[in-house]
Amino acid sequence: MLDIPAGDGPIAREARALGYRVYGLDLFPGAGLRGVQADASAPLPFRDASFDTLVSMEGIEHFENQACFLRECARVLKPGGRLILSTPNVMHLSSRVAGFLTGQRLMKQGLVNECSTLRGVVDGRPYHGHAFLIDAIRLRYLLRVAGLHFDGLRSCSLSLGSAALALALPVIWAANRWALSAGRGHLQRRKERFPSREVEQELLQISVSPALLFSKTLVLHAHKPESALPGRS
Repeated sequence: MLDIPAGDGPIAREARALGYRVYGLDLFPGAGLRGVQADASAPLPFRDASFDTLVSMEGIEHFENQACFLRECARVLKPGGRLILSTPNVMHLSSRVAGFLTGQRLMKQGLVNECSTLRGVVDGRPYHGHAFLIDAIRLRYLLRVAGLHFDGLRSCSLSLGSAALALALPVIWAANRWALSAGRGHLQRRKERFPSREVEQELLQISVSPALLFSKTLVLHAHKPESALPGRS
């Protein structure tokens, strides 16, 4: 199992207690790290198909090159290997209200800036705070392009503010359903490729998933199939 970013190893310690062999990677390794110091936005220092499982807890929102990171995850995973990833959820309902008003996930944390968001520089490479927050739909896209299969979302840490906005769910379902239908019609008129019904249904399920709409943290599961192609027709 590979843990990125590993920090001082809290995930690894729990995994080892369950019998896993764990290797960690972090730009700022803690004292408990058993692994390597490296930048997750650069090519990972591991051979192809080295790991059965890759865990990335609260990391991708810090990485400059998220597409490169997920391609590297796909490369170092064995066929059938699993990816478990978590990141702050920018699509829960309360976060959408904050985003509408300020463009930020949480109003109380201010706006992204070069003073508080930039955390430091290591060997000429900047280390960022939550500068690259990403939503579930784009994460799914990057996973598919990288050759990984999206398996679903898991609920975590209920947002009470989002729960109070639950009456908006029918409107959200209708809006996303219309967007998918309108997008298909637009592409058909232009004689361009468009998603299959299966892909459209998966996107709609994600868009109205309770894990997406009501959880503060996005927990995503994916795996590396024997052969993977982007899900388009």
